Amino acid sequence: MKAGPAIYGILSGNAGVTALVSTRIFPDVAAQGTAFPFVVYNLQEITPNDTKSGVSTLDEERYDIIAVSTSYSEVISISEVCRTALDRYSGTVNSITVQSIQFTDFNTDFDSDNEVYIAVMEIIIRVKRW
Repeated sequence: MKAGPAIYGILSGNAGVTALVSTRIFPDVAAQGTAFPFVVYNLQEITPNDTKSGVSTLDEERYDIIAVSTSYSEVISISEVCRTALDRYSGTVNSITVQSIQFTDFNTDFDSDNEVYIAVMEIIIRVKRW
């Protein structure tokens, strides 16, 4: 729940990402009619790391980072720069302390109804809660 603004901050602050998608980076869905290409990030799961004496102070949040483009090579390029920006990142961004980000999976698809290529990258982001 906390990691979304961190993901946005990392991606929007990366020159390689913005060179390809500008500011078209969205949580959950892109607005109808958004120009291609763009990136969407979706929260899939949160796993708390409770301690013996209390609530979790560190959560693992699993996100899908979805690149969408009319060009296969462009969707791959966007995925590569997003991975470079996110994988093994640690630090504080948008007031959120990120312990680490781990790239875990990747796949592509073609949406024939909209004639766009879609690449989905899965990451796990460890976020300090306090």
